[in-house]
Amino acid sequence: MENLFLVCLIPPKDVVDDIHDLRNFISEKFTVFESLKRPVHLTLYDPVRITSLSQEENFFSALNNASYSESFDQILLNFNSFPEHTFYIDAEQNQGIINLKKQIDEELKPMKLVEKNRLKFKPHVTLAFRDLKPEVYRELITEFKDRKFKRKFLVSAFSVYKHDGKTWQAFKEIPFKSPSEKPKPLTLFG
Repeated sequence: MENLFLVCLIPPKDVVDDIHDLRNFISEKFTVFESLKRPVHLTLYDPVRITSLSQEENFFSALNNASYSESFDQILLNFNSFPEHTFYIDAEQNQGIINLKKQIDEELKPMKLVEKNRLKFKPHVTLAFRDLKPEVYRELITEFKDRKFKRKFLVSAFSVYKHDGKTWQAFKEIPFKSPSEKPKPLTLFG
């Protein structure tokens, strides 16, 4: 058994549709298609390969433990890039998304699923990458330099997508639970 999972935020359908329209425009005008193979999402935890049923059970148990969070508003605002290979919509960093990312990382840390040298968390929605060549990247930046984009949505859950060998498929949504209901760790001296 081997499964590839992605932990992410999926915006509501109206926001996803707007972003998908942008990705289609970019793909047609600049002949870059790689981003269309993935759902519109904000990555919370890099894709991980799970190789056993017990590891998968531990993975989802850890994610359930990370879901004690207050709902929060997420703003997607304008365009940005990682030069010269990725073009994206910026996601404002707020305490809600920072805390959620931290909780997920902390809960999954004992499983040692990712390498230690991970990049600093920069929430975003990718519009073009991988097949984006430097010369096309520069054209894309010029095309979008004066464009604006802003969408706001409530986050009250996060999602897990599973790769079926060809595409990412929605697998599970993990709704937030009230932080006040989180079980306290047991101690010897109560």
